Amino acid sequence: MITWMQRHKKWLVVTIWISVIAFVGAGFVGWGDYDFNTDRSSSLAKVADEKVSPVEFRHRYAQIFSYYQELNNGTLTEQQAKERGLDALALQTLIDDKLLISFAKKLGIGVSDDEILRVLISDENFMDQNGLFDKNLYYSILAQNNIKTTQYEQMIADQILLKKLSVLFNVPVSNEDLEMLAANFFMQDVLSIEPIKADKLSNSAINEEELQKFWNERKNDYKTEKRYELMTYFMPLDLSNIDENSLQSFYEANKHNYKDFTGKILPLNDVKDDLIKDYAFDKYKNEANVKYMALNKGEDKFQKDINVSEFDVFFPLQILRTAKPGDVLRPFKFKENGKEGYMIAKVKFIDNVRTKSFEEAREEILPSYISFKSKEILQEKATKALENFKGKNIGTVSRDTSKDSMRVPDTVMNDAEFSIFLMNVFNQDKKKSFVLFDDKAILYEIKDQTLLNTSKMEQYKNNLKENLASIKASLLKENLLKKLKQEQKIEIYYKGN
Repeated sequence: MITWMQRHKKWLVVTIWISVIAFVGAGFVGWGDYDFNTDRSSSLAKVADEKVSPVEFRHRYAQIFSYYQELNNGTLTEQQAKERGLDALALQTLIDDKLLISFAKKLGIGVSDDEILRVLISDENFMDQNGLFDKNLYYSILAQNNIKTTQYEQMIADQILLKKLSVLFNVPVSNEDLEMLAANFFMQDVLSIEPIKADKLSNSAINEEELQKFWNERKNDYKTEKRYELMTYFMPLDLSNIDENSLQSFYEANKHNYKDFTGKILPLNDVKDDLIKDYAFDKYKNEANVKYMALNKGEDKFQKDINVSEFDVFFPLQILRTAKPGDVLRPFKFKENGKEGYMIAKVKFIDNVRTKSFEEAREEILPSYISFKSKEILQEKATKALENFKGKNIGTVSRDTSKDSMRVPDTVMNDAEFSIFLMNVFNQDKKKSFVLFDDKAILYEIKDQTLLNTSKMEQYKNNLKENLASIKASLLKENLLKKLKQEQKIEIYYKGN
C-alpha cells in the first residue's frame, strides 16, 4: 500500500481533499456492516492509540476512486469499485498511515499549530480573489460538506507528520544501483511481431452449462442490494423568523461547540449560518417528538413511502441497520428537496442481501463470461500459432520507444496498445511469447538484446536517481510496516461491502 501511495502521492496531498468532496456527496459505495460500540461509534478502525475516522475514510476512498476513474477514462462504476475492493484499499492505506503516525509520535516527532496554519493559509481552495486566506470561505466549505474544522485540521496534522517521518527513509543512491536500474529501464530488444485476431464469440456459441459453471464459481460476487421499504414523515425547519435575542442566548449556552483549530471560540457572526440551523433544530425537537408519538400510536398518518438501499448514502443507514419491520424510528436530522428538517420513518419491510440465482444474474454475468471465453480461445490460438512463428522484424525497441506507423501500422496496434505491448515484453523473461488484448494477440520473438544504454542513462540520470530513491524508501517503509503490524494492536470495525 505504501508503494502505491509513493507512486501516486499527488492523489494524496491535503489540497485534493476539497476537490473530491463533491464525489462523496454525489455518490459513495455502501459502507457495509459497521458495528457501533465504544470506539466504534467514532471510528472504522483503531491502530494503537490512533483511530480511523469515517471522515478520513470517505475522503481516502474518494481519492482512490478518483484515481481509478482517471485510469478508466471516467467509466468506473460504483459496482466495479466494489468488486475491485477499493473500500478495503482505502481502509488499508489509512491503517498503514496510522501505524506510521503512531511510530512517529513514539520517536517524539510532533506538529505545531503554526505548521497547520501555514498549510491552511497556503491552500488555494480557501483563498479570496486577492489570493489571501479567507476564514469565512474555509468555514463555509467545510460546513457545506459536513466536516468539522477539528477533523480537517487533524488530517492536515497527520499528513505533516507523515512528511516529517519520510525524511528517515532517504537513502543514498550508488552508481552500481543506477546502472542496475538503467539496465532494466533502457535495455533494447530487436523484435519480430505478428498479430493474431480474436474470433468473436456469438450468442449461439454460448454453452449454457459452461456459463452456469462460470457463474457458480463467482456467484458470491453477484448479490442483491439490501433494501428497506419505509413510510416517512418529513418536518422541514423554518429558518425565516429567527429571533436575534433567542439566537444570542442559544449561542451563549452552546458557544463551546464553535471553535477554530486552536480551540478559540469563534464569534457569533462567523458561525451564524450554522448557529441558525442548530438553533432551529433544537427549537423544533419537542415538536418532532410529539409528532413521533402520534405516528407511533397510529394517531397520525405518514406522508409517503420510500425505498432505501445500502447505497443511498444520503440516508443515515446506521439507524436502519438495527431496526426491525414495524419499528418507528425516532426523529433524525435529514435533508429533503434541499430543505433541512426532521424525518420520522416506519420500517415496513426489509429485503436482506442474498446471492442472486443464476437466472437473476445471467445477463449481468454474460459479458464477463464472453470476455473470459474469448480470451481463453484466443490464448489457445496464439499458443498454437507460436509454434510456427516467423513474424515481421520491427527493429530495435526499448521501454520508452514511441510507435512508428511505418514499422507498426495502426491496423496492428494503436499507440496505447503499443505501449502496453512493450511493457509486457520487457516485464517478461521469455524470448518468445505473446501479449493478449481484447480483440487480438501480438506474437513476438526477441532476436537480439542490449542491456545497458549509457547515453540514455546519462540523459535520464536525475530521473533514475529519484525513482531509485523512491523505490528504496518504499521498501524501507514496507519492512517497517510489517514490523509495526506484528507489534501494534489493530482493531477493524468496518466489515466491508
